[in-house]
Amino acid sequence: MSTSMPYGARIIITRDHVQDLREHGPGACLTWHEDTHQVQVVGPHTALKPSRMIITGYQGLREMADHHAEEGHVVTDDDLAQDLTDITADWRTDWPGIRAMNLQVEDLRGALADTGAYLSAAPTYMLPRHGLPQMTDYYRLAGGTRLASVTVTFGFTEPARITANDPDDDTQPIADLTLGTGGTLTHAATSRLIASTVTSALTQDR
Repeated sequence: MSTSMPYGARIIITRDHVQDLREHGPGACLTWHEDTHQVQVVGPHTALKPSRMIITGYQGLREMADHHAEEGHVVTDDDLAQDLTDITADWRTDWPGIRAMNLQVEDLRGALADTGAYLSAAPTYMLPRHGLPQMTDYYRLAGGTRLASVTVTFGFTEPARITANDPDDDTQPIADLTLGTGGTLTHAATSRLIASTVTSALTQDR
């Protein structure tokens, strides 16, 4: 389902959006579209479009519900929708920076989606006091439990950091890699290099 709204209006997440994301299952993302101003659940390849702000993924929704349960709270879809509405208001402030970084990582996201690695949560945007913007994406393989985080700097000017963890064994990361992305590689080649490294981190010793 989708909900239309003026650009300047608050992004409202409803229980119907929550239910729609749950029904779509792994690989789906709840997004806000910059051009149409709609909240919509989309598949992994559509979610990577730069004009879409990722609100949460299917797994992110489950983790939010699990967190409430661990705190001893009975959570409803209305509660989850309100939480997502509040969180999205904060991300909307960072949207110009996220939008710019979305353009940079579109090829990377696409290469990973082609291998079955999907975005599982909203990205984390960072603007260091000194230096260029950074953004971290979070990926899982279809049918897998491992979570990989990929942090890149605007223009790939700094080394990319890739970590992979297994929630069933949180004693140490499966992988913690720093990948030099400067030099003579093209943007597309850099994206493919990072994507192959992420896929390896998610599949090693499986």
